[in-house]
Amino acid sequence: MGFFEKFGRSAMELKTLRCLTVTGVLIALDVVLKMTISVSIPLETGGNVKVSFAYLALATIGMLFGPTVSFLSGIITDIIGFLLKPDGGFSPLYTMIEGIGGLVYGLFLYGLKPLAVKKNAEEKTHNVIQILKIVLSKVVVVIVCNLVMTPVANVLSGYKSFEAELASYPLKLLKNAINCPIDWVIMVLLLFPVLAAYRKIFTNNASKNKVKESSVKND
Repeated sequence: MGFFEKFGRSAMELKTLRCLTVTGVLIALDVVLKMTISVSIPLETGGNVKVSFAYLALATIGMLFGPTVSFLSGIITDIIGFLLKPDGGFSPLYTMIEGIGGLVYGLFLYGLKPLAVKKNAEEKTHNVIQILKIVLSKVVVVIVCNLVMTPVANVLSGYKSFEAELASYPLKLLKNAINCPIDWVIMVLLLFPVLAAYRKIFTNNASKNKVKESSVKND
């Protein structure tokens, strides 16, 4: 699937009730996870690593419905999260970062295929490619959103001075270096079962609808 084709097909997903319903549930899950569930791991160098699971909902939206839907979902989750739990002033820069994160997940994960069960060489290669898509999606999000856009937004919004941001950057690199492998494992363990369940549910429903339509026509 080509780059622009992904955006077009993703935009078409917005016309389906299935997309709107599932995306709405995942957006709500994203907001809840951001506000309630996170794990802090203390570091010997000072500070702590905060592991949040909210990105999983946005990655799932990107996987199922593509970059257009996941970009809009990222923006919506940030706005809803701010409205429910305002933390300082609102900045559209952070909202855009959430949208870009969703966009990246959609670009890499839309069209992701289930892992093959057999162990021949061709299917092993297939599995490696699918896992690599997940790994690369997270790497790009970390580099673009966490390590580039967020520090810039911190300075431009006045949340931190340039000097303070520069001083804290090594710790930010360390935190992301620790978080990234953890996120890879979690994403691989979660996204493939979710994709399999989604396909099973909606493929079965589509098959049943076709059977009903055929029986009605025959009558």
